[in-house]
Amino acid sequence: MTDQLRHLLRDEAQHLDVPLPPVHAILQDGRRRRRSHRTRGVLAVAASVAVAIGGIGVASRLGDEGRGGAPDPADRATSAPTSAPTSDQSVVQRPVRVSGNGVGDQAFGAPAEGVLAAVTTRLGEPDLTVGPISYAKIPGSDGWFEQADDPTSLSWGYPVVSVACWGQLCLVFGGDEAGALALRGWELSDRRRWAATEDSAKAATRLDVSLAGSGLRLGDSWQRLHAAYPGTVVGGGEGASVVVDETPWPGIFDGVGAWRLSGTSDGTRPRSAPAGAVVTRLSAGEGPEPGCC
Repeated sequence: MTDQLRHLLRDEAQHLDVPLPPVHAILQDGRRRRRSHRTRGVLAVAASVAVAIGGIGVASRLGDEGRGGAPDPADRATSAPTSAPTSDQSVVQRPVRVSGNGVGDQAFGAPAEGVLAAVTTRLGEPDLTVGPISYAKIPGSDGWFEQADDPTSLSWGYPVVSVACWGQLCLVFGGDEAGALALRGWELSDRRRWAATEDSAKAATRLDVSLAGSGLRLGDSWQRLHAAYPGTVVGGGEGASVVVDETPWPGIFDGVGAWRLSGTSDGTRPRSAPAGAVVTRLSAGEGPEPGCC
């Protein structure tokens, strides 16, 4: 028996004004008759404390065991789990790895229900959801458009779109009908283009999301990005923005670029990154894209 339990028994006995029963007798003969109702109260406190202490030990052992065993496919190059503010404060966040093929072990084309369940287990409930939204056909065009009378509005290859965001990570789902959506793409950005207001567009929560294999994440330098993906080059985007061209896989164009850097593009040196440029946007797969900037 721990010192903590002995002290609790002694304190409770004093509070109830009854003599402390011999601890060794309680442990050796749990069926012994209690002398009074008050003594039973002391024993109930002892049992409750013992259960609580035992439960903590079990939880600790389960946590240790959870960090061992076969690695999760979504945990490549992971760090220790961290707790951070989310819409679900009870969830201990776990790393999420994204790639040109999907999110963790959830490949593009996977049913939305399974993808949402997998990511929610790691990050809690999404803090921003959009849709499902039905897009429309425009005569003479192959794609589906957000606005039936505007060929420059968001468009892509599916009639229905839905989006779920956890902080900076947004997943794009699409399909022929709302009840049969699948994962089509992901976007990682400090500014979520799907939000209805400027305040909600700013992703305040920074989660442990990075590219599988390289570990690249938002805020990393251009030098680190280029070292991880040597084929990439700096380019100029709308409004003198800085984009990354020749990315390792197709991404989702947001009106500026699929991958972006901070800073302002230098028209005299369009292939040079600004001093101190860092990664501000990454993406992969398919998603609605604007017809112009």
